[in-house]
Amino acid sequence: MLLFLAVFFVLVAISTPISIALGITSVVMVLTQTDLKLMVVAQRMFTGIDSFPLMAIPFFILAGHLMNAGGTTQRLIVFCNALVGSFRGGLANIAIVGNMIMAGISGSSVADASALGSIIIPSMKQEGYDADYAAAVNATASTIGIIIPPSIPMILLGVVASVSIRDLFIGGAIPGFVTGVVLMSIATYIARRRGYPKHARVSFLRALQLTVVCLPALFMPIAIVGGIVLGVFTPTEAAVIAVVYALVVGFMIYRELTWRKVVEALYETGTQAAVVLLVIATASVISWLLAFNLVPQNLAEWVKSHDPSQTTLLAIIAFVCLITGTDIDVAPAIILLGSVFAPIAFHLQIDPVHFGVLLVYGMAIGLFTPPVGTTLILSCYIAKTTIFHSFRACLPFLAAMIAILTALVLFKEFALFLPGLLFH
Repeated sequence: MLLFLAVFFVLVAISTPISIALGITSVVMVLTQTDLKLMVVAQRMFTGIDSFPLMAIPFFILAGHLMNAGGTTQRLIVFCNALVGSFRGGLANIAIVGNMIMAGISGSSVADASALGSIIIPSMKQEGYDADYAAAVNATASTIGIIIPPSIPMILLGVVASVSIRDLFIGGAIPGFVTGVVLMSIATYIARRRGYPKHARVSFLRALQLTVVCLPALFMPIAIVGGIVLGVFTPTEAAVIAVVYALVVGFMIYRELTWRKVVEALYETGTQAAVVLLVIATASVISWLLAFNLVPQNLAEWVKSHDPSQTTLLAIIAFVCLITGTDIDVAPAIILLGSVFAPIAFHLQIDPVHFGVLLVYGMAIGLFTPPVGTTLILSCYIAKTTIFHSFRACLPFLAAMIAILTALVLFKEFALFLPGLLFH
């Protein structure tokens, strides 16, 4: 374990891409810690991505790109403006609600940060918002994308830890919704203090008209989550249905999708999916090597000897997630931490869904925490500001999300109420 940490963090420190760093680390571990041949690295990389549920990842990514190209994102922003634009700091609230809705489509925080941020952040700057604050709002709100179902990291965790992906999806719904409401409250308070503008109130009749126009876009997350809850289709099938629905809406309803845009969406999806799957493949090798060397089992025995409570272990997991999220991207961290902590958590009879939602939520916070902070870096690039100033603007939102993470540690019903109500 010490060798893995030393080699990996040295490679990360010299700016080696995460997937390459994990691959080199796995080779070093095989050569120095085992009698295995190097062929096992290639075999485990293939086995790591040879999983039916993982097929959902490229399809959800493609669905998000198609919805963006087909005019869905713009209509969602129009609907959000009618819904919360009249609040003080209207555009900030629109960004948060828009990310909550987009979360039900793409399952990727980075995709949401890019799609909505490219529209919202320039508009916020034009209305007098500070650039660092505009980036902070988009960076933090987009993290809801991996909490509210569907969620690509929850798919990964479901595969790694053998947890029901359906239950994980539904378990993240309440924490994700509460996060959105809390972020909106903070954004409204900051807007009042700084005098940020609000938009004119939309009349009821106009709001009704906009709802009808935006209904095809709004129906997609409802259809995805509803179909999974009702057992009509699996999460993987839901991803394929999302792509078909995005094509229908883009070509036949909004009529903004062209074959050129479809090709561009396929190209972007292929690029992103390749990066994600390469990370999954190399992280799977490390995960297997740790298991081969009995690291999770030894940790479980060590934890058992100290007899911690469930709350203590969950608090440790949450803390490790907060630290890990600052240095490692979500996908490899989910695979590594999931494979290490899952046996320990299950040994202490912690509910798998509670464990999974807590792990994903903790990693979501890392998405806007430097030095990795993927959504923060992307938002800063769009806003043309620095990470330091934007992260300082993120601090009120960071404190709120850590408080919600603490609530997840202390109250398992926060994650288990909805799955228990619907499925048990």
